Amino acid sequence: MAAKILFVGHDANRAGAQLVLLHWLKAEAAQGRKAYLLLEKGGELVSQYERYARVWVWRKGPGNMEKIYKKIPFLKREERIDREPNRPEIADMLRDFRGEKFNLILGNTVASLALLQELQGLRVPFGTYVHELSFSLSMYASEKDMSFLATKVSKVFGVSAQVNRLLADKFQVPSDRLFLLPPIAELVKSKGTKSGLVKEQLGIPAEAKVVLGCGMAEWRKGTDIFVRVARQVIRQMPDVHFVWLGVGDNVFSAELQAEKEGWDECGRLHLVPNKMDSKPYFEAMDVFFLSSREDPFPLVMLEAAFQGKPIVGFKGSGGVNDFLKELPDLLVGYLEEDEAKECLMNWLKKDAEVLGALAEKLKNSAMNYSTERFVARWNEMDI
Repeated sequence: MAAKILFVGHDANRAGAQLVLLHWLKAEAAQGRKAYLLLEKGGELVSQYERYARVWVWRKGPGNMEKIYKKIPFLKREERIDREPNRPEIADMLRDFRGEKFNLILGNTVASLALLQELQGLRVPFGTYVHELSFSLSMYASEKDMSFLATKVSKVFGVSAQVNRLLADKFQVPSDRLFLLPPIAELVKSKGTKSGLVKEQLGIPAEAKVVLGCGMAEWRKGTDIFVRVARQVIRQMPDVHFVWLGVGDNVFSAELQAEKEGWDECGRLHLVPNKMDSKPYFEAMDVFFLSSREDPFPLVMLEAAFQGKPIVGFKGSGGVNDFLKELPDLLVGYLEEDEAKECLMNWLKKDAEVLGALAEKLKNSAMNYSTERFVARWNEMDI
């Protein structure tokens, strides 16, 4: 009999780990199993989570009085986004959890570890699904959290081999508690009818080659590396266009835009805000450049592979090593921008026969991360 699991997420924002959790809950529902989810905070995915699971939210949103205060102009700066639950609210949630008689409490990301520690009184075994590498671990988990992971969490699932090596070597997580669990991805076939529209909207000629990067523009994703390499490639191949999908309203994005304006007189670099539907951009591209400094297992890589397009990434940056281990010609030295430039130019010049053969390999590899394969891996673990 499958374990009855209380999943624990740190928030419901639309990001990689949260989407993996959504796909997992959906898969549980498809198997006829009722799912349960405790979120530390809310977010835009809450309503979608609620389609497949019973959902509790630990940190509450503003109360009625606070909503009234928000309408008073000079008080807007003091508005509170959320608050810790009070004792009666905690007692109600814990009563619910005890009544469900869970076999496992499974945190999704290390950012959930602090909340897991609040649930120790339930005396239910803990698991954690780790989607982070060094930089993110230092950002989202304290020393206390990582000590709890190493000593109190009975099953630790890493999304890639590099994640598990880090957990074992740096944080002394015992090897008998470590399991490899690559993420689940929803890979949906598309007719590709909007790719031409994307080029038209961005002012890219229909025949032009496109290199795509995707993700929230930040240091970890290497968006600045993407821009620098784009400049070098465009110098030698001026008809190539580079598109980054995911710039936002932040200082880092503004700096990239200012840098672009300094050299991109011909408009070959396109910095585009995040879109609800990213598929047309993947359909329009010719090569995907995974410029990340650190990316445990990027779902965008699987989306690019499912389109059958070459993926250029850095060795040692995370899950791209696991995915492309049979295709070493797509990997370059860690943060070696000149190598990345040469590799991108090489794949942009390949003929249709070579690209077709690569496309089949990439599509087949991507299917190893389908819902069906994920469910099979999880069931084999006999949790």
